[in-house]
This record gives sequence, structure tokens and C-alpha cells, in this order.
Amino acid sequence: MNLNLPTAAIFCALVNLALGIGMWLLWNRERLRYLLFWSAGFFAFGTGALLLTSQKLIPDFFAISIGNLCTTLSTFLFHIGICLFFDRRRLWQTWMLLVLAVETVLILYFSQIDYSTSARVYVYSAAQALLVSATLLVLMEVRRERGAGVNPEVLVITVLSLLFHSARIIFTPFFPMPKIFMDSGNVQTLLAFGMIVIHTSYALAFSNMHASALNASLNAALQDAKNNERQKVEVLGYVSHDLRAPLATIDGYSAVLLAQASEHQKKLIQTIQRSVKYQLSLIDELLEYAKAELQPLTIHPDATDLPLLLDNVHEYATALCLQQNNAFHYHAPDRIPPLATLDGRRLQQVLLNLLANAAKFTRDGSVTLDVKAKANGDVCELHFAVIDTGMGMDLDQGTDIFAAFQQLQATSGSTGLGLFIAQRILVAMNSSLSVASTPGKGSRFSFVLAVRAIPASEADWTVSRPSRVALREQTLQSVLAGQTELDDRALSELADLALHGRLSDIGDWLERHAKGIPDTVFATEVKNLLECFDFPGIRSLAMCTLERRQFSH
Repeated sequence: MNLNLPTAAIFCALVNLALGIGMWLLWNRERLRYLLFWSAGFFAFGTGALLLTSQKLIPDFFAISIGNLCTTLSTFLFHIGICLFFDRRRLWQTWMLLVLAVETVLILYFSQIDYSTSARVYVYSAAQALLVSATLLVLMEVRRERGAGVNPEVLVITVLSLLFHSARIIFTPFFPMPKIFMDSGNVQTLLAFGMIVIHTSYALAFSNMHASALNASLNAALQDAKNNERQKVEVLGYVSHDLRAPLATIDGYSAVLLAQASEHQKKLIQTIQRSVKYQLSLIDELLEYAKAELQPLTIHPDATDLPLLLDNVHEYATALCLQQNNAFHYHAPDRIPPLATLDGRRLQQVLLNLLANAAKFTRDGSVTLDVKAKANGDVCELHFAVIDTGMGMDLDQGTDIFAAFQQLQATSGSTGLGLFIAQRILVAMNSSLSVASTPGKGSRFSFVLAVRAIPASEADWTVSRPSRVALREQTLQSVLAGQTELDDRALSELADLALHGRLSDIGDWLERHAKGIPDTVFATEVKNLLECFDFPGIRSLAMCTLERRQFSH
């Protein structure tokens, strides 16, 4: 192949057009303005080189004047892209546009009026040298201000470009130009291939600059993420620490009240103390996590009083279900190990999360906790199921209900963490949560835990005793079996007073209706409940009595 100047010019055009396409694709993905200007610069040079190779096919005005303007314009576009990249004020652009205008006028003059190939080479090379010098000044100024903030390769390539155009001015007198520039000899051919090397190097330098900018942005984003995470952990520690103060106050005053309370009051205060201790244990875990002393949701198995744990869960669940007028049912196993090796706090956390979800999405229905215990050698299999008659879910939609912050209902006001936490805990306990649900009919969440029973033999397990809540329900049934002379209006008034927790007004109500409830089980139970400040119990008693009477009529 004859490596003459037209061949070199065509190669130069094709390479620049290819570089322009590559840079444009990068801009199309990133949408950064400096990439668009760099892409336009390569396209401009490639177009100009193609026009210059077509001098014998098209008029000189397009081949020479427009061709030289396009190749010089590429340096101007590179300059704008560099200024955009470094966020510099483009102070030199006015002068560079003036240089472009002067070059265009002179090229027209030496191609249309006083035809001179050597003069056009001088004009073109001088204009390029001036534009490259302006770019070099910007790069040096940025490097002086930012130190190592400028990629060194772009500086080196800009210097080489300046030397290239200067060399063209210096050597042109020693190699006279023919009338047709494309007929020039080996020196111009060598310089044309040098232009290919320079522009290819520019493309690599621009790509490195862009990659460095992306890495800097990524590092900044990572640092911001670390700072935000640290701030979140610090806030978590502060809030957790401050939450202990009011709970400690509640715990202290409950201890004072406990020393002076009656037998009925002691049971209620002890329930408060158990709730406070449970909350304090969760806060302690938050503090430990904030201090990075342990990961959240770790499991610490220990000998646990299983009947007492389920009894406490029963009490919590009853209170949760009352909020939306739901009935709570607890199906206890026939026999249960008195002690089991498991993390009782974690198990309680799982059950309360499931029961809270069931109570939240059920209204005027029922929530059931079903527990079964089966012996399997020295291991006890505990089967738990929480069943509700609420709104249910459509599991065919493919939603991951165990994902963090996955809200099942947009209007529930929940954070969507309950099921996520429950599943995380169960996985850590070598179990998993299963779900079955039908829209409009309710849901069933179940899981199985394999624990070591103490004692291991099922024959030594204790018979499940009625819980405190169950005994209270039995008392309610005995009250309902009795008779009272109170009318519906009086019972409705009592229910309303209990709903708003009006202690003194309930006492006045008892005095006003003393004749209607003399020496009855109803009056005794109302007094007992009032002494324990059990307003939900009083309201439930009044409403159940009213409903029973209306049903019997």
C-alpha cells in the first residue's frame, strides 16, 4: 500500500470519526456535557480530514476553507470540554473564536485570491498552536491550584500537540509545498500519522480523566455513606441511652407502688415491671449494637421458664387485641416442659411481632395463638401458629412479605419491620416462618423450634396450667352467669367511663347504682377491677353483660 498523504488523511479521518462515536456513546450513557464537546471535537476533525482529501472532487471553498476550519475547530471544542471538566471559567474562548475567524479569512484569501499552499499551512499551524497554548495555560493553572488533581497524561499530550504544530511551521520552508496540498511528500505524511497518534492519545487521556472523576465521585459517595451510617449509629446510641431514663423512672416508681399495693394491684404492677424489663433489654441490645460490640439479632440460648413466657405473651396479646375489639384465644399444649434451652427474649419478640401484626390487620374478629409441644428423643419440638380472621393477603402477587420495610397495607401506619425481624430471628434459631393467607379471610403464620427440654422425658413435663388471663376470663364468665338489676343505660354509661379511664366517675357510678347491684358478683368484680386500674376489664365486663342481656331478649 502506498502510504502517501491522502492515505494518511483518510486514516486520520476514520480514526477520529471512530473516536467521536466512542466518546458520543460514553456521553449517551453518562450525560455529561464535557463528553459531548470532546465527541464533537473528534467528529469535527474527522469531517475536516475527509473534506481535505476531496480537493479534486469538490470546490476548494469546501475542501480547503471548511476542511481547515473543521480541523481547527476540533481543538477549540477540546478546550471547552476541558474547561467544563475542571469547572473553569472559559476566559480564553473569546480570543480563540477570534483566532478561528482570522484563520478562516486568511485561508479563504490564500485559496481564492492569492493561491498559496505554504501560506495556508503557516496560517493553519499558527492558529492550532495558539489554541493549544490556551488549553495548556488552563491545564497548568488548574494543576497549580489543585496539585495532583490534573491527570499528567493530558498535559503531556497537549505539550506534544503544541510541539507538533510548531514543528510544522519550522519545517515547512525546507520542504516546498506543491499547488495541491495532497501531493505533499513524506514529511507531511509523517505529520499526518503523528496527528493520529496525538488524537488517539487525547481520547485515552480524556477517558482516564472521566474515569478518575467517576472514581472521585464514587469515593465521595462512599465516604458520605460511611459518615451517614456513623451518624445513624450515633443517633441510635443517643436515643437508646435517653430511652432508658423514663423507663428507669417507671420501674422505680412501680417498685415503690408494689411495696404498698394490695394483692390485686401487685399483679398489675408486676405486669408493668415485666414490660419495662423487656423494653430495657431491647434498648440494651441497641446500645450494644451502637457500640459495635455485637451484631443485632444474635441468639443466646439459656434455661427458660416456658410456661411463664407463654403466660406473659398471653397477657400482652390480650391487651393488643382489645385495641380493635378483637377476641384473643390461646390454645396451650396439654403438656409442656417446665424449662427449655432457648433464647426466651427472642422467642417472645417473634411471637409479639406476629401477634401485633395479626391484631393490627384484624378488626372485630379473633386472633389465636396455638402452641403444641412434641417430644422427639431429648429434643422438644415446639409448634407455634398465630392465626387471625383479618383482611389477609394475596400471596400470588410475588411480594416478599419478609423484606425490610415491606408494608402490607399502605394505610396501616406500620413500618414494615415486624415480619422481617421475626424471620431474621427464626433463621438465627435454625427455623423459618411459613405463611398461608386468603384475602378477606385471614392469615396463618407458623414455625417450628427444636429445643432441648428440661427434663427431657415427656412423662416429666408439667400439665399446662391456666394462665392469669385465662383465670380472669373464667371470672368474667362467672360474673356474666349472675343477674343484675342494672338497666342498659347504666351499663352503657359504665362502659363509656371505663373507655376514657375516669376513675373517680366510676366510683361515683358505683355509689349511684348501689341499690341496683347490692352484694352481687358484678359489683364485687367491678370494685376489684377498679382497684387494679383495669379499665379495659371494666369496659369488657359492662359490654359483655349488655350484649348478653340483649341477646337473651
